[in-house]
Amino acid sequence: MPNLSQIKRQRMLDFLETLRKEHTDDESIRAFTEIENHLRDKKYGLVWEEHEEAVDVKLRTHIPVFKEDADKKIAAAEGEVYNFILEGDNLQSLYLLEKTHSGCIDIIYIDPPYNTGSKDFKYNDAFVDKTDGFRHSKWLSFMYARLKIARDLLSDTGLIFISIDDNEVATLKLLCEEIFGENNFRGQIARSTGTPTGQGNSILVNEIDYILVFSKTDKAVFNGLPFDEDDAKIYNCEDEKGRYLVRPLRKTGGEDRREDRPSMFYGVTAPDGTEVFPIAPSGYESRWRCAPSRYQELLSENRIEWKHGKDGWKVYQKFYLEGRTKQPSNLWTKLEGNKKATIVIN
Repeated sequence: MPNLSQIKRQRMLDFLETLRKEHTDDESIRAFTEIENHLRDKKYGLVWEEHEEAVDVKLRTHIPVFKEDADKKIAAAEGEVYNFILEGDNLQSLYLLEKTHSGCIDIIYIDPPYNTGSKDFKYNDAFVDKTDGFRHSKWLSFMYARLKIARDLLSDTGLIFISIDDNEVATLKLLCEEIFGENNFRGQIARSTGTPTGQGNSILVNEIDYILVFSKTDKAVFNGLPFDEDDAKIYNCEDEKGRYLVRPLRKTGGEDRREDRPSMFYGVTAPDGTEVFPIAPSGYESRWRCAPSRYQELLSENRIEWKHGKDGWKVYQKFYLEGRTKQPSNLWTKLEGNKKATIVIN
């Protein structure tokens, strides 16, 4: 199917080329070049009116300098890691950190203004409210300047976590995809705030906000979280090696047929010498979860368990609790909430 936008754009570029032949003065050439650049600009993603902050103007001629406040210094004991807090305009601080810590930061967490239109966002020392026609553009300009430096600060294995709510979560995700790359989106966490907001019949009461997670490269990984006692309850079997659970060795769900992975259809020997093949309850030839070589490893590690029932022998794989971690979830609910956090900080 034809790309209608591309056709329209090319028609305008062709007309522009015609005008260029008729108008060859410097002023016209500069104008034509600017128009062409706009026509060839990005064809997908956020487009907004860029705004300039007062701090941007100041940074052109004034280089900020960190000054130590000796009265607030806490001396680190011998052998302890030294930490420091930077206090001041965050764009100026990021600008300086970029000079000293580029590519060195493993974790960045930011809690920017949510741009609710209720005096939570200041731009050039003036609150931006819902009557401002450039409210979203100003916020995007504000965020772009900071996130661009934040990306440079991240190490190749680093991650950035950004708190946000419904007002800008969609635009922030697109902005981050532009800065960090669409492939480096690592997830969107929904966090229970414990503080319902928004009364009346016109909107849903809101009890969550979000944390967007991005990386700089594909080298960033999430380490597993330790199991708590609730997680450990499903490990209801035990042997000399510790607590464990079992799962069928036969693959279930999608791509569970023999033709999906032919090398994983083979016979295994039950305790009575019977050869067992992966056959689904409905009768079709299925497959195991692992290749023959891996099965032999599991067997030698005592991680295969057999059970006999009315349908004959069933084979299971053991999963031990010790050393096991769980994958972090994108739903955070077991939290005390914002009000409790505010009380603790105060």
